[in-house]
Amino acid sequence: MTVISSLISDAFRESNILPLGKAPNASQTTEALRLYQQNIRALYGDNAGENLTDWPLGSFGIEDPTFVFPLSDDTVIRPPINQRLIATNTAAQTVYLPPYPQDGSRIAIADPYSRLATVPVTLDANGRTIEGAVNVTLNVNGTFDEWFYRADKGDWVKLTSLTEAGENPFPDDFDIFFICGLAMRLNPRYGRQMDPQTAAVFKSNRRQFIARYLQSRPLEIDDSLSWPFMSQQSYDSQRAFSSNQAFNRGWYGGA
Repeated sequence: MTVISSLISDAFRESNILPLGKAPNASQTTEALRLYQQNIRALYGDNAGENLTDWPLGSFGIEDPTFVFPLSDDTVIRPPINQRLIATNTAAQTVYLPPYPQDGSRIAIADPYSRLATVPVTLDANGRTIEGAVNVTLNVNGTFDEWFYRADKGDWVKLTSLTEAGENPFPDDFDIFFICGLAMRLNPRYGRQMDPQTAAVFKSNRRQFIARYLQSRPLEIDDSLSWPFMSQQSYDSQRAFSSNQAFNRGWYGGA
């Protein structure tokens, strides 16, 4: 994996904002890191993958829990992919991540009531790893974190709280995509324009990124129907999958 500071330096070099051998100063690095983080946050939903869907973990603050929780307690702690866990649990809880996550799947947690220190949530990677470990425990009030599943590593990689000394959470295959994307954001601040060659490389790598991490929500269809309108990746490389076989998307209870 590539260190983020290296991506930042290459972005300044891409439009020759800085000469060869000249490193960005502290102010330039701080600005570039902020833009890099903005680029990552803007990737999903409109460009690649799915938007996250809220997944309450309990009944705290909910007027009528019976309306919100038709699912069993056992199902609540086994969310499907691309969910934002809302920390409304009323006791310490372990959440089991999907056993068959698609490459590029995400999981997030939000603690709007700032209660995680009292009722922590442990994320169990359920056969994979998360941040290189079997599980992580979230016990800091006001936590808002997000993870991205890297199939090539079998690991849920953290997308939030990135630093210049940390590693780009995405595969090295897409370094050019992030370098050019960051250069595009930096250029107007230095009166530069993107070179046509850089633009061509960026567009090519952007297409590859979207194709790699294309996701699809389950559709209510008959298993006997074919799916010519859906992507191959959405059905996990043509493995038999449909909305009625939702377990493969991490839906513990099936359809």
